[in-house]
Amino acid sequence: YDWDTSSYCQRWHLYLSLTALIRSAYFGRGLLEYLQGSAYLVWYFRALGARIGADVCLYPTGADPMMTEPELVEIGSWAAVDRASLVAHINSVGRFSLNMVTVGARATLRSDSRLLSGATMLPESTLLEHTLILGGDVVDERSTWQGWPGQIVAMASVVSQKETPDGYV
Repeated sequence: YDWDTSSYCQRWHLYLSLTALIRSAYFGRGLLEYLQGSAYLVWYFRALGARIGADVCLYPTGADPMMTEPELVEIGSWAAVDRASLVAHINSVGRFSLNMVTVGARATLRSDSRLLSGATMLPESTLLEHTLILGGDVVDERSTWQGWPGQIVAMASVVSQKETPDGYV
């Protein structure tokens, strides 16, 4: 979307302004801060269009910002997103682009990690603290990444165990 030809960009800014009111509404401490890590926060983002699986823990220690485009975020069951950033937009040279951000089942984003527009985390992957995954990158299944930009630092070995019908131990 071009800023000078599309109304989406202005509507997006209006959405960000309204959510800023929610984030600072209760004596300078946002209403969402009281919901951190709870099912209520998951329900809030589902109501805004995010596709979030079962038993997901969102922002137990906060986030700034929380999801800015929840309708473009997909999070699998049993995932954990700590003080991390899920950014589904890119704004370069006046061109505003939106892409899906996907976090697989049982994936973990630790504090200050960032998953940029168009990036994907496969199931059971982990981003350690202060990790940046660039748009279009794919974090391998059962891998651990760290750095700016992120690089693989470990791979979990596959252990033969009895699995549940949904494929998890």
